[in-house]
Amino acid sequence: MEEHSREEQENFYYRLRNKIDGFLQEKTGRNHKYAKYLLFAPDIFYLLIQVVRDKRVSGKDKAMVAGAISYFILPFDLIPEGLIGPGGYIDDLVVASFVLQTIVNNLSSDIIREHWAGDEDGLAVINKIASLSDKVLKKGTLPALLKKFQK
Repeated sequence: MEEHSREEQENFYYRLRNKIDGFLQEKTGRNHKYAKYLLFAPDIFYLLIQVVRDKRVSGKDKAMVAGAISYFILPFDLIPEGLIGPGGYIDDLVVASFVLQTIVNNLSSDIIREHWAGDEDGLAVINKIASLSDKVLKKGTLPALLKKFQK
């Protein structure tokens, strides 16, 4: 994964935060079924970047996180934000939370807390987002997709 400066990461974080804030101020965003979860997208992305850079994280876990980062930035995925706007980050959040839940057993929860940029508890947010998976994707689809990243 290409090295990005802290300034570039912060710029992406704030651009994404502003994009989602703007969307949630519009009627479509305010009425979006998963509006309360969309605000976590910048914090989750930032967490993924920090975890993949952390020397305490194993190569296998970093590979899974890198897969989640790639899925996050792909312009066309299951729910493409390029076509439907910021609401399209829902599937990215579900994929990221699944990966983070998978690797958290291998990490100290302190690593997640250390790299979490949000106001709420990072592990609680990951669990909230993970609870969306059955609502957003058919049961079994997401784990099958992510097993490809684990090989």
